[in-house]
Amino acid sequence: QEVSADNVILATGSAPRSIPGFEPDGERIVTSDHSTRSDHLPERVAVIGGGVIGCGFASVFTDVGSQTTLLEAMPVGVLPIGPDPEIAGVLAKALARRGTTIHAGARVGPPERTDGGMALAFETPKGAEKIEVDQVLVAIGRRPYTDGLGLTEHGIEVSDRGFIAVDTATMRTAAPNVYAIGDVVETPGLAHVGYAEAIVAVQTILGEKAVPVDYARVPWVVYAHPEVAWAGMTEPEARAAGLDVEIHKHRFAGNGRAMIIGDTDGMVKVVARMDGPIVGFHLVGPWASELLAEGYLAVNWEALPEEVGAFIHPHPSLSEAIGETMLTFTGRSLHG
Repeated sequence: QEVSADNVILATGSAPRSIPGFEPDGERIVTSDHSTRSDHLPERVAVIGGGVIGCGFASVFTDVGSQTTLLEAMPVGVLPIGPDPEIAGVLAKALARRGTTIHAGARVGPPERTDGGMALAFETPKGAEKIEVDQVLVAIGRRPYTDGLGLTEHGIEVSDRGFIAVDTATMRTAAPNVYAIGDVVETPGLAHVGYAEAIVAVQTILGEKAVPVDYARVPWVVYAHPEVAWAGMTEPEARAAGLDVEIHKHRFAGNGRAMIIGDTDGMVKVVARMDGPIVGFHLVGPWASELLAEGYLAVNWEALPEEVGAFIHPHPSLSEAIGETMLTFTGRSLHG
């Protein structure tokens, strides 16, 4: 079809990244796209990649009964980039406790097809190992879907990695009246970020004053068990930036609602400037994705911990763990 318009917004999305030697066949070697459409449950599965996608699928496979091995090339096996390391550590322990085998610093060799499935040889700092699985899920991230679209021929700048260059204040590309949003832009690859970028683009087209996305403070969620969610700076990032920070945490183990639902694994961690605003909010635990909203607002509005701590949180509720953490900054923890 051929259509015409005064303005065009490019939002072609992304595709899974692959590894040489691990070309997906949709059966034994699969991507996250394959797994979401599959009606087959592998008895033994190896997930390559311990990032947001890999952790989510490893958690699901473990919970539904698959023997799951998670292989991550970086020294930290679970969520090496993103949330506060202490928060990621809680998820790693939870996965291991439920049966996920996690190997950090894993260098995986080419897979070998066997009568029973796939043989994977890999090396870690602890030595060489070999496992046999029924399926390998390659979850090392996604790439922008921009190949073969004729973008450069129309004056649109595309990086060597396939991302479309834009002015993030307006989402304009180098071509007149052409905008780009979502996974084709080198910004956090999150659906809700793409949605926010679309609003910026449409407001610009309408001649309205657009509010650009603050990419350093967007909300992130890992849909694993337990869930992980965060916004803003981690403790290491804040200290590396030279900030004098104060850190307080509160675990869900003593939270009444968490005990009622039988899910007490997790914690709230807040990073704030000394005698200043909140710069980072991190969660791991039940319904962290829903609880993040309060922390996201606090980070983006640069609220003081004591201001948030003054709010009443309903009892019993998971949100009380947030209130407890904020109160601790005042030196008057409720259950200190």
